[in-house]
Order: sequence, then C-alpha cells, then structure tokens
Amino acid sequence: MKVAITADVHLRTKEGYPERYNALRDILNQIQVEHINFLFIAGDLFDKEFHDYSDFEKLCKENNQVHFHIIPGNHDWNISAKTIVGENIHTYNEPTVVEIGSTSFMFIPYEEKTTMVNKISGLKENIKGKEWCLIGHGDYYSGSKELNPLEPGTYMPLSRINVETYNPRMGFLGHIHKPATLGNVYYMGSPCGVDISETGKRTFIIFDTEDKSVEFRNVNTDIYYFEESFILVPSENEIKELKQEINNRINKWNIAPLEYGKVNIRVKVKGYSLDKSEVVSALNDGFASFRFYKNESPNIEELRVSHTNPQKEEIASRVMKLIDEVNWGFGGDEPEMEMVKVKALEVIYGK
Repeated sequence: MKVAITADVHLRTKEGYPERYNALRDILNQIQVEHINFLFIAGDLFDKEFHDYSDFEKLCKENNQVHFHIIPGNHDWNISAKTIVGENIHTYNEPTVVEIGSTSFMFIPYEEKTTMVNKISGLKENIKGKEWCLIGHGDYYSGSKELNPLEPGTYMPLSRINVETYNPRMGFLGHIHKPATLGNVYYMGSPCGVDISETGKRTFIIFDTEDKSVEFRNVNTDIYYFEESFILVPSENEIKELKQEINNRINKWNIAPLEYGKVNIRVKVKGYSLDKSEVVSALNDGFASFRFYKNESPNIEELRVSHTNPQKEEIASRVMKLIDEVNWGFGGDEPEMEMVKVKALEVIYGK
C-alpha cells in the first residue's frame, strides 16, 4: 500500500491564494491516478490566524475516496475534529498510533515548549516490537540543522539520538519548507512556495508501506520562485561570461519553456564590474522571459566599479577557482562561499 505525504500548505482564502489550493489539488490528482487513498499532512495545513476551513472541506468532499490525515503544526493551533468536518477528514490533536497497511504510523501534533521525543516516549508501549513510522512537525537535528528562514528558533525538536533510541523505520516531518533527506528522516518541503525564499520545484512524498521505498514527486504549481546571485570579476569579457552564466542558471532550474510564465525571480549581483549599466542590461535581457518578484529590479547595491587591471584580474581568477574547490558543506556558523568570495575581492580590488 502507498500513502502520500505533504506539509506546510499554509492555506488561506481560495480567492486570495488560489495557487496553494491548486498545488494541493495537483497532489490529489496525481495520487488518485495511482489509486493512492491516503494523504498525510504533517503540519501547517493552514496559515496562522486563518479560521475559515470551508474551501478545504469542499476540496475533501470532492475527493471523498481520499482519507486526509491531518497532524496540526504550529500554525494550526485552532483545528480539530470539531472545527474541520468531513467523513474522510481525520485530525489528530493528541499523539496517536494508527495502523495503515502493514505499518504503524505515529502522528505527533505540534505542541509548544516540549520535544518530539517526550511525546514518542509516551506511546512507546504502542510501538513496542512493531515496525513504525513517525509523522510530525518540528526541527530535526542530525549534526547540522535545516533552517526555516520564515520561523527562526526551535520548534518541537527531535535529535538523531532520539531517532536511534526509538528506531522508527522512517520519519516524515513538516516545518522546514524545503525538501531534505537526513538519513531516514525526510522533509517533504512545501507543495507551493509561500514566498521568494522557497525556491525551485516543489515536492511531496510517496511512501510504500510494503517495500518501504520513498519517492519525491514534483508538484505542478502555479508559481516557481528562484533567487540568483552572481559575483563578478572585472574584465573585458565580463558581460559575455555573465550572459553565459545566466543561461547556465536557467538550465539548472529544469523548467520547460511552457512554464516560464510561472517563474518569479530575484537577482542580486556582487563584486566588481567595468560597467554597471551593461550588467543591468545583460540581466534584464537574460531574464526577459520571467517576472521579477514584486517587480523588483536586479539588485546591484553591492556591485562596485573598477578599472581594467590584468594583474588583479589574474589574481582574482585564481582565488575564485581555489575557493570553488573547497568543500563548503560545513554547516553551523561558518561563512558561506559567496561571502568568502566577496571578501577576497575586496582585498584584491579594495572597498
């Protein structure tokens, strides 16, 4: 048996945010083609301070062959079986173990000022001797923490040691709005980006309870967000190289030309240039097929002008190459590669 898992839909009004309902509808369309009848929503189904659930109830009624299992997140403090009603809607306001297929699923709703393992320990007798999977909403620590830039701080933490102690076969968590695989713990990511920080194609998960396989599937969303940052080294070829890099970035998005109208972008350029006006023209031309997020212009606030200097250009080229060769998977408080490059160019060219 297969189940579908998503999280962080952040529904508000259908009229104001149709793209979020359309993303959820696309997931339902995809899973029903494969006769998948279970959809788990691991928290933040609704956005904060939103209490009109009628559009969601209607969507569930239209898809009555799908069982919606809702685990409230930190934004869902008001939802319950009393506030959302439907024969195929199941809401869990207390930690609960549910048997589906050959697998036991432990649903852990979000609760302030506690940890996920505290709730797991309270149900340890229910999973004793069983193969089980965790569905929850919070922060998983596995050496480095995945961050939710919209919500700083710690939300119902779960540690790698906790996972090793209670040994779930899989863990599926909401709260972090980007997909991630951290050992046997998975974040699905949001099915529709809620703002420009949620870039790239959006995903949900199909989990097979028989062979325990996990598959990320793309959601056909109405909006794709992308942020691109460029670092320039002044040279006679800088505009040609920038145009080539713009094409490379677009190709990496893996977006079909028919979907270009869905793309919203934010662009920033740092470093040094011989001609800032030509840089702006190249950016506008290169991204002409896409919308700039909130009609923003390319950000060149950290782009400085410098004159041609072959010796400095050679030094900068070598330094950039050396920085590229470093393994930047540090995590923690270490500086990111882009910051190091900018500081290196400041040493070479001055502020």
